[in-house]
This record gives sequence, structure tokens and C-alpha cells, in this order.
Amino acid sequence: MASRHIYRMRIAFSDCDPAQIVFFANYFKWFDTASREFFTACGVPSWRDTARERGIIGTPLVDAGARFMNSATYGEDIEIESSVEEWRNKSFVMRHVARRGDTVLCEGREVRVFAIQDPMDPLRIKAIPIPADIRAACA
Repeated sequence: MASRHIYRMRIAFSDCDPAQIVFFANYFKWFDTASREFFTACGVPSWRDTARERGIIGTPLVDAGARFMNSATYGEDIEIESSVEEWRNKSFVMRHVARRGDTVLCEGREVRVFAIQDPMDPLRIKAIPIPADIRAACA
């Protein structure tokens, strides 16, 4: 079974729109945080450390999407369950499910790559094959 991680949080008033429901873009912000928390829970060092030790600067997004099923508002506690749905050579698909208790609020999907600074152009980044040790730690 694939590794899973639960990121728990309380929705703040500032996370909501004028209708007092969560502004949709905040789910993407939370998914990004949940992705990093997933790797931390699997024992992967911070991106600062992997940049210094291995040149890996992080896992930038190359595609993202979400389905919104139910609304949430400030003061509510939610959890985001994150897992890797598919490992590819240079990319992986991260799945997120945001819940309030048993109610699914939103399902998200991100395609991410492991990246280094492009040695030919330091202003660009370059996808690399997913390191075997990281893949094994997160499987």
C-alpha cells in the first residue's frame, strides 16, 4: 500500500470569500503544503537540504486540478489526505482529498517533477529522474 499522510488544519476567516466559504484557490495552497508534509513524513529532508546535498531544489507543479464537492467555512477543522497515486520516470501524480469529518470537500490532483537548476541555464530548472531512494521511502 502506498504511503499516505494526513495534514490537519483549521480554516481561518482570511481563507474565505465574501460568502464566508473557502476561496477555491486556498485548496491549491493547502495541497502544496500537504505535498511537502507528505515528503517530510516519509523522511525526505527539506528542499533546502536536498538542494545543498544533491542539487534537488524541490518538486514543482507541471499540472494541477481539483473537484469541489462541498463547501467549508472558517473555524472548521479539516484534514487533507495525500498520497502518490502514480510514480513515473521524471514525474509523479499526487492525490489529495480534503475532508471535514466524513464529508469530502474537495479532491485534488497534482503532477509534479523532481527538479534541479539547469546546468546550461541557471535561470531555468530541469526535471530529473525520481531518485530511487526517495521513491522507496515514499512507497
